[in-house]
Amino acid sequence: MGKRKSTSQTSTSSTSSSTPTNPEWVAHTAQSLNTGIQRLGGMDPYSLVAPVSELERQASAGAARLGAGVGGGAQPVAGDEWFANLLSQPTPTVGAASLLDNLGAYQNPYRSQVVDAALADYDAGAEATRATQDLELAGSSAFNGSGSALTRSMTERQLNQGRSSVSANLLKDMFTTSAGLASQDAERRQQASLANAQNAIQDRHMRGQLALERDNSLRANVAAQSLLGAQLRGVDQAMRNAPITQLGTQIDMFSGLPLQLFQGQNSTSTGTSNTKTTESPSLLDMLGQVASIASSVASLGPKLSAGGS
Repeated sequence: MGKRKSTSQTSTSSTSSSTPTNPEWVAHTAQSLNTGIQRLGGMDPYSLVAPVSELERQASAGAARLGAGVGGGAQPVAGDEWFANLLSQPTPTVGAASLLDNLGAYQNPYRSQVVDAALADYDAGAEATRATQDLELAGSSAFNGSGSALTRSMTERQLNQGRSSVSANLLKDMFTTSAGLASQDAERRQQASLANAQNAIQDRHMRGQLALERDNSLRANVAAQSLLGAQLRGVDQAMRNAPITQLGTQIDMFSGLPLQLFQGQNSTSTGTSNTKTTESPSLLDMLGQVASIASSVASLGPKLSAGGS
C-alpha cells in the first residue's frame, strides 16, 4: 500500500515534525497480508476452478449411451430400435386344430386284412348254415317245392344282412378308434399352440422387463458416478480455495483487532525561519484500505467456486 504525502512550506519562526509510532508487528502483518493479496491477484484465475472429475466424465459418457443398448447388431438389446421392434410384433394367436386333419394317418393299416378275415369266417358259417338247411329240407320232402325256395330266399337274405352288418361294424369300430386318436392328437396340438402363444407373450414381457431393469440399473450407476464425482470435485475446489479462505480469515482477524490503541505520535520543534510539515497516513487509514481489499478477496472464493460448479 502506498503512502500519501503532502508537503507545505511557510515562513514561520519555528520548525515542527510529527512521526507516527506504530508497533513493528502491526506494520509487518499489514505488509504480509498485502503481499498475499498481490500474490493471489497474479495467479491464473482458471487455476482456482476445479476441473470435472474423472467419475463425472464417466457418468457423462454413460448418460450418452443410455437408450443405445448393448451389442453390435442393428438392433442392440434395450435400444430404441429394439423396443420399437418389440412393440410392433403381432400378438401371438392360437391355431385351431381339427381331428379331420390327416385322419387317414390314424386308420388301421391292416383294415383290409381284418375285414377280409372276419368276412371269410362269416362266409364259412353261412355255408354251414346253407348245408344244414339243405339237409333239413331234404328230410322233409320239401326240397323241390315252393316252400323250399321261399325258405332258401329268406335264409340268403339273412345271411347277406349279417355279412353286411359284420363289415359295417368292423369299419365303424375302426373309424371310431381312428377319430378318437385324431381327436386326442388335435387336442394336444391345440394345447401346444395355446402354450406357445402364452410363452411368447410371457417371453416378450420378461424381455421388456429385463431391459427396463437394466436401463434403470445403468441410470442408477450414472447417478452414483455423478454424485461421487461432484463430491470429489467439491473437495478439489475446497483445496484450491484454501489459500483464499485462509487469507480472508487472517484479514478478518487482523481487522478485528483494536489497532487504534497501538497508534502513537512523536513531535519535535525547533526555532527556525522556515516550517516544513510532512503528513503520513495514519495506521487507521492504512487498515481501512486493507479491510476494503479483504472484503473483495473474501467474496472472490465463492464466486470462483460457483464458476467451477
